[in-house]
Amino acid sequence: MKLKVLALGAVVAASLSASAASTYLFDNPDNIAHFGARVSVDISAGGIYNIPLFMNLYFEPGLSLFYNTIGANQWDTFTQKVPQLDGAGQPVVGPGGDAVTEDVEVPYQIDGSIRNFGFRIPLNVGYHFDFTEDVKVHVFTGPQINLSLVARYHQDAVRVPGVEEPSYSTSLFGTNGFKHVDLQWNFGAGVEYQKYYMSLSGAWGITKMKSGTIDLQRNLRRNIFAITLGYNF
Repeated sequence: MKLKVLALGAVVAASLSASAASTYLFDNPDNIAHFGARVSVDISAGGIYNIPLFMNLYFEPGLSLFYNTIGANQWDTFTQKVPQLDGAGQPVVGPGGDAVTEDVEVPYQIDGSIRNFGFRIPLNVGYHFDFTEDVKVHVFTGPQINLSLVARYHQDAVRVPGVEEPSYSTSLFGTNGFKHVDLQWNFGAGVEYQKYYMSLSGAWGITKMKSGTIDLQRNLRRNIFAITLGYNF
């Protein structure tokens, strides 16, 4: 009889435990609003404020500083005079005794970079699945606003035959240049262990962050992949 009672008790306890785990998975009663710190490897740092909405659904606005560098290398050509060679590989000599040459276009690379600094404002809606009291898995998506304070193009010095240009730096703001505001759409997933947080996310550029200019003729959209580490207070 005692064995039957103990077995029944074990089944009831297991059922209650499974029920509690299932409840926490989708609707954790311990959900509270909280601040968090975030650092991403795309060189941004800031904080978030997590606001529970319904069950484990939440709204998470944030604010961070970012600094991004973008390679902006270009190709050009210079004209070089090259001696003409005869069938024996010897220079062809003209009537005046001078070597006969021909113009050849030689490509060269112009090294440059865009350096962009500003504020980033994610406005994510997410849901967390609470597998245990300490482990939560998050999925989230939402718009992200980028406010650019600095956007400059830096070009290295050019030293090739017939082309001598010093290094220089110029602002990319202005007509058809960098936008002070551009918009992205965020999506990602993360894992929270106790107070620690890690996520993988992407952000797709909805609007242009830069239109074509004389210096840089390409239109640019801001597409980002980020690995983020964080702590929730």
